[in-house]
Amino acid sequence: MIGSVERYSPAAGKRRAGLLWRRVLRLLLIALILYLAVTRFLVSSYRIESVSMEPALYPADRVIVSAIPYGPRVPFSVHRLPGQGTPARGDLVVVQPPFVTEPSLIARIFEPLVGFATLQKLSLFRDIYGGRVSSYMVKRVVGIPGDTLKLSSFSLLVKPRGGLAFVPEQQLASVPYQIATTLDAKGWSSSFPFSGNSGEIRLGDDQYFVLGDNRPDSSDSRSWGPLRLERIVGKVVYRYWPPRSLGTP
Repeated sequence: MIGSVERYSPAAGKRRAGLLWRRVLRLLLIALILYLAVTRFLVSSYRIESVSMEPALYPADRVIVSAIPYGPRVPFSVHRLPGQGTPARGDLVVVQPPFVTEPSLIARIFEPLVGFATLQKLSLFRDIYGGRVSSYMVKRVVGIPGDTLKLSSFSLLVKPRGGLAFVPEQQLASVPYQIATTLDAKGWSSSFPFSGNSGEIRLGDDQYFVLGDNRPDSSDSRSWGPLRLERIVGKVVYRYWPPRSLGTP
């Protein structure tokens, strides 16, 4: 009589386990390749971590960022493909600040893998002192190449290339936005650092000046200088969280 229970050798069980692991690894590899293709060439998601962009964006907001407007960056390098144009005054952008040191080749190769595995919560990038930092920030473009800028009580005045007079930043911006200018420190003199005032700054070719909308509580170009286009990752195009704030920020 033939028994109703089949018997498998240990070798057969190991072969089946090995086949399962190969399938899992193959699916993970395909998912990683798709993740790299979508996030580097199309869109990616970012979580707002600070109050620096209030009132436009608040901590824990999540936004969609597109690489298409300024050109997708080539994976594992600082080069980028041609885009639709260049950053305009008023654009909300994701930037890689200059205090994040130029990563090594190994870091550039494994950074996307770390972001994929941790949902962009961890980074291999370091600041100039070797500490781990958030490698990306959301800021607003307020100055473009050729502009002359000066700050007065946290409000920016802009004289475009070839212009004769300074005008308020919002007058030249591509989109309307509000800024916060209230400094909580009582008795802080206008001559002190971080008081919201500055002398004239002229931007050179391929230099962009970015600020947070919450001017007293933002780390931005006032402290680390203008950015080159290679440091601007993409444009914020949509806020998808929280649900009550869906739409263009």
